[in-house]
Amino acid sequence: MTDKEVLRAADRMVEHLQERVRDEPAVRAVLQRASGKRVEDPAVLPVHEFVARYLDRLLASIEEDDQARWYFPEADVERAFYGVAAMLAAQPRQARDRIGGEDEDTADEAVEKDTSTADQKATDTEGTERRPSDPLRRRSNLGAALGKAVTQGRLNADTTKERLHLLCRQSVDGVHEQLPRLILHANNKDVPIDWGRLALDLSRWGVDRDSVAKEWSQGYHRTIETEKAGRDEALAEKNSTDDDSEDQAA
Repeated sequence: MTDKEVLRAADRMVEHLQERVRDEPAVRAVLQRASGKRVEDPAVLPVHEFVARYLDRLLASIEEDDQARWYFPEADVERAFYGVAAMLAAQPRQARDRIGGEDEDTADEAVEKDTSTADQKATDTEGTERRPSDPLRRRSNLGAALGKAVTQGRLNADTTKERLHLLCRQSVDGVHEQLPRLILHANNKDVPIDWGRLALDLSRWGVDRDSVAKEWSQGYHRTIETEKAGRDEALAEKNSTDDDSEDQAA
């Protein structure tokens, strides 16, 4: 049982539900009832029809693996999937209409490639037991998505950093209560979210919150610094080209 299996199950759910929330207002209304709630909440009963099917095989696989049961408690995985379904349904129309982007088209390929590399590294590291998170590196986590939006001027840097850092300190209940507001704000600013990756990270939150929080924070700051370095390099290259042109003209 690996992160990859959870990610694939989440991707399947997202792929199938995106078209339904785009085209069926009644489905959107039902799914939004799960926002911020525990799966056993009576208000979530109508949501089971649309989400439970994507968890059946995954939860059976987790149940058969002692290590997976530790890393992915059933209650946390269920709540993550239901929460992401609710946030999907809450997207504004312009975000719902943006289906079939580059991230979706390349997701499985990227996960497959990175998993092979991660498995090889894990094999080469004798006597060391570690969690196979390497397959996630090519999938944009929430922090990276917010960081990119900041560099593009879609989100305010100070406010976004403050909200992200606050979110990273939350319990399972807290993150599910606060995250929908942040995601809705990002969606309103046309910030693309990797829903499958978000479902995986929320599935890990109860057991491994500190690692997920670190990945989000690093993703945010690293993305901003990388984008800034790229702009600075492009500007320096442009100035160098302009200087060369002036020299030739002289």
